[in-house]
Amino acid sequence: MRNSSVALITRDFILDPWLDQIADRLSERGYEIMRGPHQRPPAKTIFEPDQISELFGRADLVVATTRSIISRDVLSSPRLRAVVFPTIGTESVDLSIADELGIMVAHGPTPENFNSMSEATVLLMLMLSYDMHGTEAVLRENMPRPARVKATMLMGKTIGLLGLGRIGRGVVDRLQNWGVDFLVHDPHVDQAALPGNVRAVDLETLMSESDIVSIHAILTPETRHIVNAGLLARMKPTAWLINTARGGIVDEDALIDVLQRGRIAGAALDTFEQEPLPPDSRLRELDNVILTPHMIGHTQQIFDAIPDAAMDNIDRIMRGEPPLYMRNPQVLDRWLGRVRAIGEMAVRYAAGDAGAAS
Repeated sequence: MRNSSVALITRDFILDPWLDQIADRLSERGYEIMRGPHQRPPAKTIFEPDQISELFGRADLVVATTRSIISRDVLSSPRLRAVVFPTIGTESVDLSIADELGIMVAHGPTPENFNSMSEATVLLMLMLSYDMHGTEAVLRENMPRPARVKATMLMGKTIGLLGLGRIGRGVVDRLQNWGVDFLVHDPHVDQAALPGNVRAVDLETLMSESDIVSIHAILTPETRHIVNAGLLARMKPTAWLINTARGGIVDEDALIDVLQRGRIAGAALDTFEQEPLPPDSRLRELDNVILTPHMIGHTQQIFDAIPDAAMDNIDRIMRGEPPLYMRNPQVLDRWLGRVRAIGEMAVRYAAGDAGAAS
């Protein structure tokens, strides 16, 4: 008799409570659950060769986060059908290797996730525009009212979006009728499908003409440090930068330099090259930066949706169906072939066991 399905669930210093819920729900369904080692920030978990054999050798699926590196050796596990990320990010797995091996990668871009992040991005735009820190300091520090306030209206501004996926489109939707114009840079954008106040441009134009630049790209080898010193130098001295995507998209040293010199007005950062943000980071010394610990859009609704979305993806995968949220749909045909081969292997194994028992 074939053993019950086996799920390897990694650990994550932020997401462990929700990973625990997924583990409990799978266990109730008869899955054998294995857990990865505890994650120790800021380092990402890298599985050693002996751990890969022990933890992944019998795994039918892996539930992982971006804080665990899913290497080729992990993906080469013989029974592995899929890697399921409970949240939206998948950058810790090389999709080209997953495609090559026929491994499905599922993730969790739930409506709660991208709508919360869209709302949070608008929040940061308003906090920067209305000088929230400065205005709050007038009261908290009993400062005199300034002769000329720094706050400016969002109306009339040009907002540049680097990436126009679900979150970026949510920002556009929320700011319709606010009297703003959008510039977007995204290789997958069709200008004909954009609203009248949204214009697709090259990255240099976006950086130089925007009053607010907001980053909504995914982190890949091609986008790492795509916002570099040269592009930051193109920004208006009155412009702000917002990054709620991934810290590695921005050259952090170059950003600190332009902020220290007042070359741009300021920034709002929810993601960093090293997380948690080190206590000695120079960003902490700057008074023209809003810093939040990769949780600006983390609402109750996002986290309530995580276990359900992950379980839905897992149930579909284990039935041999495409997951609801599929990161690499191009692998579907190869994945179906892999699933069939795994099933045939299991039948042969079971038949061998029966023969041995008789």
